[in-house]
Amino acid sequence: MIDPATRHDAIADLWIADGRIRAIAPPHTIPAQPQAIELALDGCWVTPGLCDPHVHLRDPGFPEKETIPDGLMAAASGGFVAVAAMANTAPVNDHPAVTSYMLKRAREAGGAKLVPVSAVTKGLRGLELVDFEAMARAGARMFSDDGAPVDDPELLGRALRKAHLLGFRVALHEEDRALSQGRGINAGQIAARLGLEGYPTVAESARLARDLEIALRWNAPVHIAHISAKESLDIIRGARECGLEVTCEVSPHHFTLDESAVIQWGTYAKMSPPLRSREDVAKILEGLADGTIDMIATDHAPHDDMSKEVHHFPHPPGVAPLPQPLLEHQAQAFERAANGVVGLETALGLALELVHRGVISPMRMVELMALNPARLLGLESGTLRPGAPADVTVIDPERTWQAQPWRFRSRSRNTPFSGCVFKGKAVLTIVEGQIVYDELTVGEKGA
Repeated sequence: MIDPATRHDAIADLWIADGRIRAIAPPHTIPAQPQAIELALDGCWVTPGLCDPHVHLRDPGFPEKETIPDGLMAAASGGFVAVAAMANTAPVNDHPAVTSYMLKRAREAGGAKLVPVSAVTKGLRGLELVDFEAMARAGARMFSDDGAPVDDPELLGRALRKAHLLGFRVALHEEDRALSQGRGINAGQIAARLGLEGYPTVAESARLARDLEIALRWNAPVHIAHISAKESLDIIRGARECGLEVTCEVSPHHFTLDESAVIQWGTYAKMSPPLRSREDVAKILEGLADGTIDMIATDHAPHDDMSKEVHHFPHPPGVAPLPQPLLEHQAQAFERAANGVVGLETALGLALELVHRGVISPMRMVELMALNPARLLGLESGTLRPGAPADVTVIDPERTWQAQPWRFRSRSRNTPFSGCVFKGKAVLTIVEGQIVYDELTVGEKGA
């Protein structure tokens, strides 16, 4: 059992009943329960259920990319018991009716739980705030215009304050669009080789510095989405020293890949913010280890191949390197291509790679992927304390498996990790006492 909330790290028995955790006790000390199913999980880690604070489920509006049932099943198969679904749907989740639709679809689908994220501004246009109170009553547990920054400083300050007074946070996509617009790759040697305009790290760090100043002025906590630049980490550390309550997340692709992945994977490695330099990746890893970074978020962003413009390139992604420089029509297609990668089914494998390498401990990984995201969203889960919801992930840290996108539960296949061999996998996902994903064939034994 690994539970960062209680610092529990020991072999133990776990008793679940009526959707709640009833007890944790030394091995073989919980009395036998009538009609209980007993699972022997030798060699596995039993952890609080993983929680992803940043996903895009594309529903409503984009069924060719993802649906809520597909996304929640992908989440469960990746070990996640809950995911926070961003608002950039069609229609945008800026009205209680959209939030209600999402929650209804999630209840019908089963799988992981859906945590709605409301837009900050109507239509994500950055002009007028949503009705924060109405969205919170409908079920939103965070606010974000993710995919776009909130450019108006006064509007942002009011949004931060409104969310804080309701007990929630705003998650900020930090980007100065004057420096990044139309640029889909990090400013550096790879961009120059491909003949593309680069997206500099200052587009992230300068906007981050501005927004943290606003948060300090309005005395409101804030969450920062998908950190990618090494300068951003120092800015966050400095803001904390000034007394600001600020949390931040990083995505697995940003701590695993650098900008060179674009050469092999083309638009499958195009995202916002872009993959950065090796130096940035090294600093991100330091931030994960030293506590600067609070959580891992997949930024799961499913796209069909037409949206990724892959038909403009001579080979499928990952088969052959991109031509250098790109032809003019290819460069235009690269800039047009949608940003993002699917991540729910590979995130745990990539995080466990850091554990096996000794970058972080198992306890720290669970803190990053379960406890801290649950706290951000105000969820009861994130711990194995008796009385908590029975949201549990069982991980086999030694199970070897290969990422095969055609077997993903997600509807989309846009990943730069196809063919990667991972060590460690979620083998059982339990949501409120119900098994929603099972690689142990528990169901065949009568669960």
